[in-house]
Amino acid sequence: MNRDLSYQSVQDIVLNNDSAASAAEVHGVLSGLLCLNGRTECDQWLEAVFGENTTDLAPAEHALLSALCETTRRQLDDFDFSFDLLLPDDTFSLEDRANALSEWCQGFLYGLGYRSDGADWPGESTEVLHDLLEIARLSPDSAGESDEVAYAEITEYVRVGVQLIRTELQQQQPARLH
Repeated sequence: MNRDLSYQSVQDIVLNNDSAASAAEVHGVLSGLLCLNGRTECDQWLEAVFGENTTDLAPAEHALLSALCETTRRQLDDFDFSFDLLLPDDTFSLEDRANALSEWCQGFLYGLGYRSDGADWPGESTEVLHDLLEIARLSPDSAGESDEVAYAEITEYVRVGVQLIRTELQQQQPARLH
């Protein structure tokens, strides 16, 4: 992901605009919306995250968030496994990173409009969504070396799972006539 589109730069915008969400959760919402509809407008996402306050975003903030939206859209569309979660890097504590991963999953499920009431999801999506729901409920409490490995594995599972969901949702959409 572009260095300007770092977790911290997005987190600064979120905090500057009094959002209750974190940068991870905001990116999760975006990713969920884009999995459902790859043509989702960036302003629709910003409205979902900031409500009516999108006009309060400074032009530079709006530009950076729009760039994040387009980068995420491109990564999901490319099917080259370049899609990445917007999470804190390893300079943050494992507890902070695990908490952000949980928030990312919460945001993703919100963006999808996921309900755990047994709604029909295509293929393996149901299993992945249930796993994401469990990850969203995790509470990080330790920071050993084996936990670092587990965090990396879970993060990779989420990243690949999102791409699987995106693919299965696209295959489920009816073909359009031109």
